[in-house]
Amino acid sequence: MGTNKTMTSEIVEYLHHLTYEGIPPEVRQELRRCLLDGFAVMLAGSQAACAQVVHRYIEEGRMPGKATVLGTSLTTSASLAALANGVAGHADDYDDTQLSSSPDRTYGLLTHPTVPALAATLAVGQQVGATGREFLTALCAGSEVECKMAEAIDPSHYLRGFHTTGTIGIFAAAAGAAKLLGLSPEQTRHALGIAASKSAGIRVNFGTMTKPYHAGAAAENGVTAALLAKLGYQADPNALDGRWGFFQVAGGGCDPARLVGKLGNPYTLQRPGVSVKPYPCGSLAHPSMDALLDLVREHDIRPGQVEEVRLGAGSNILNPLRYQEPQNELEAKFSLPFCLAILVLRRRAGLQEFTPEVVLSRPVREMMKRVRTYHSPEIEAKGGDRIRSRVEVRLKDGRTLVREAETSRGTPERPMSREELEGKFTDCAQRLLTQERTRAALAAIHRVEEMPSLDDLAGLFVR
Repeated sequence: MGTNKTMTSEIVEYLHHLTYEGIPPEVRQELRRCLLDGFAVMLAGSQAACAQVVHRYIEEGRMPGKATVLGTSLTTSASLAALANGVAGHADDYDDTQLSSSPDRTYGLLTHPTVPALAATLAVGQQVGATGREFLTALCAGSEVECKMAEAIDPSHYLRGFHTTGTIGIFAAAAGAAKLLGLSPEQTRHALGIAASKSAGIRVNFGTMTKPYHAGAAAENGVTAALLAKLGYQADPNALDGRWGFFQVAGGGCDPARLVGKLGNPYTLQRPGVSVKPYPCGSLAHPSMDALLDLVREHDIRPGQVEEVRLGAGSNILNPLRYQEPQNELEAKFSLPFCLAILVLRRRAGLQEFTPEVVLSRPVREMMKRVRTYHSPEIEAKGGDRIRSRVEVRLKDGRTLVREAETSRGTPERPMSREELEGKFTDCAQRLLTQERTRAALAAIHRVEEMPSLDDLAGLFVR
């Protein structure tokens, strides 16, 4: 094994030396926020069609284990529970997003940091009997490794069509699992190397069941990589580096300065932070949606008053949000016409709005015809460091209302309050948990470090 300082070495050393006591208090607070949001979206997503398919897959496989499949009465192996909860967590596209820290990285398009890390560490934590502190430390490890790798890899990785929640999320799962399994530095190198060969996910599957599968597969495969490494399976000890390493092959290169010396210095959860989603759809639509909703509320706009809604944006928004006439709720999550039309009609865009029945309803289809999107060279020229757009509402009385957009609720600039976060949790949990169980779950998350066993925590999220 080589001793030269590499990015692989940097990650291994960080994981080996990380302790709960070494995590800053403000980062621990953010990790509890991640748990609150992560468990919320996993509960809601456990009812989605794609999650139900995975549940049947697990039932047919009859793989015994201690790990909980949230929203069900199933327990299974750590890897399959990570798969199921990872799929559920991304099923509604409601999970948090990593922000970039510099203008040459595309703002809002790095990764979904919590779900792969949480799905993996919860499952492995149950398998090994981890305490709440050990679990939170592993979650921190996975999230930080994932975010710094997503920041370091060349932006062309995403722009060429890879989905970083899948391709980078696997390293969150492998890192968190390695921490909980107590892997040696050498074993951790092998886990990262195995993960590098299992990394996958392409953006062509946005708007289908396979986008959530990216998060689930990342969690499952990262757990598998760590378990194999613990049993003695080997890989290249510097698999992230060099001509044939992950960063060069998958990304066409990277900026090592964004990772070396940067793990936990500062934590991504501290700066620039992550963004909690106010709507269960692609985050690139959120600033435009908030801008439109503000106009609708401020001017008390009724659907019958609207002649046309126009949205001008750059390619960073228009290309990913590509469905002009969505045919189901998954496509609607990446459809600007739907996301804007539903706000005019209902003044909200929650889980209840993203259903096949609503997407295909006559009022929605009619309102979508009044929404126009166009490419703005002026906005494009400003770069991708913000999610910029221009929202115009032309009314039948001749007025045109205009709002520039570049941020949304849930971002560090407009953070959600504890009450808003708990409101999102309650909304996500209402189909599965009683009010009493919901209160107990919220209390447990806020005191997770005090819990001697994760089984008590996971037990609050089952049928």
